[in-house]
Amino acid sequence: MRGGVILFRGTGAAARRYLESDRRADEYYLGAGVAPAELSAVDGAGRVIAHSALTPVEYAGWVDWIDPLSREPMGAPRRAGEARQGSPRFAEMVVNTPKSLSIAAALHPDVSEALDAAQRDAVAEIRSWLGQHSVTRIGPRGKQEVVAVERLQTVGISHKTSRAGDPHRHIHFQIGTRVWAGGAWRGLDTAALFRQQGAVRALGTAVLAAHPQLAAVLDAHGLTLDPVTGEVAELERFNAVLSKRAGQVVRNLAIFEAQWEAAHPGQDLGLVVSARLQAKAWDHERPSKRPSRLGSEAGWRRELDEAGYTPDLPRAPRRTAVPLDELRVQQVANRALDRCAAGASTWTVHDIEEHVTRIITETGVRAEPAELRDVIAMTTRLAACRYCRPAPRIRSTSHT
Repeated sequence: MRGGVILFRGTGAAARRYLESDRRADEYYLGAGVAPAELSAVDGAGRVIAHSALTPVEYAGWVDWIDPLSREPMGAPRRAGEARQGSPRFAEMVVNTPKSLSIAAALHPDVSEALDAAQRDAVAEIRSWLGQHSVTRIGPRGKQEVVAVERLQTVGISHKTSRAGDPHRHIHFQIGTRVWAGGAWRGLDTAALFRQQGAVRALGTAVLAAHPQLAAVLDAHGLTLDPVTGEVAELERFNAVLSKRAGQVVRNLAIFEAQWEAAHPGQDLGLVVSARLQAKAWDHERPSKRPSRLGSEAGWRRELDEAGYTPDLPRAPRRTAVPLDELRVQQVANRALDRCAAGASTWTVHDIEEHVTRIITETGVRAEPAELRDVIAMTTRLAACRYCRPAPRIRSTSHT
């Protein structure tokens, strides 16, 4: 998964326009139906307690802090003024895949179906993780106490193309900034969310890379999913053909990084700043108008054929999939701590979990999401219990 967490501070009407403009190139798929905004609510254990498809009006209301389930307000958002920003309405991260996977999905309907399932599973795991780890604050300024959330809402909107009309499978995953805790709607601690985003992105990547159904369907077509890069090895060289914005984004990122380094001489970008600049590079000058030519499998296939694609491409070397029960968790835990130490003098449990997840992904395991989740959690606990000081206790406000 590429890109970081972005806070959206506009109105519900503005959010609706933003999503609809991103969907314009998807009109080719209208015959098959474009997925609506899907709301899910999870409890503090990460269990889904409500699920509903939202109309465009309901979605705009949710952004404006109207609970679609109860129809009651979840607070009053602060409007932007001259001296301060408006309230963040939601935090968005995009569940995406390398371009070559989107190309494979455009070439083969069964790969398309498997990729949809894998992305939905990635969203489900991220949503559950956030339900278990998100926090808010209760109390007067200066005496606030960090507490676990009891209920959190997310919205997912699936798109299949980029605004330039190229194949680009992605889900806009939006995390509501109003959470329920201590008998009232409160603000999500977004500072904590930004610190957690590395672990969240690594989890989404791991689910996709380890997905047995996706790997099996790709294999049936002579295609190989590389667990390290996430790319389909045989199709990776065609990425540039169907990535019309890639060059522009690379140039944007170089400019933004140079500007940041000039303003912060001698400082390291760091993971958080780097993620923000990457997201900014993708958002800068992104197409806002409907492309002159809508994407289609036939059009994409012509472009690929002209670039040298044939169905009988030479098969890339395959790595033997590693069963989870053969994974050496102590070794993974030690390697994760080594990476933490190499990256910073201090780190959190979420930093450890990010590295644990990435290392497990790199081994090439194949596992169902629930099995993968359990191994990641167990390995993270193993590393954290041995080498970390106890984290500050987060109070639960639940009475159940």
